[in-house]
Amino acid sequence: MRTRILLLIGLLAACSSADKPKNLIPQDEMVKLLGEIHIIENQVNNLHLGSADSSLVVYKALETRLFKQYKIDTSVYLASFKYYVGRPEEFKGMYEQVVKNLEIRSKQKTPKPTAGQPKKIIRADR
Repeated sequence: MRTRILLLIGLLAACSSADKPKNLIPQDEMVKLLGEIHIIENQVNNLHLGSADSSLVVYKALETRLFKQYKIDTSVYLASFKYYVGRPEEFKGMYEQVVKNLEIRSKQKTPKPTAGQPKKIIRADR
């Protein structure tokens, strides 16, 4: 996965233009968006659909919903991604923040082990 990302970064960096896109997504929002995209990719991977075509259809549907949530379209995202990739130091810093955010999110969702006796479950129908 990381190899694909690095390859994509390299390819986009080679093709990047120096001009700042008119509708550039701000860095902080782009960091959030990149994190959400990684979560979507993970969700699709965990579905084990068995077919790359099926996985792509599900991924595109989730990506479209995400872009609607952020009120952006694919062209704005791609132009912003290309712009940031063309600035490797800036992009590296952004991805370091993406990783930190994902780690924090993962720790928040991981249940903490409880010490001592398990809590007693009380049934509602009694």
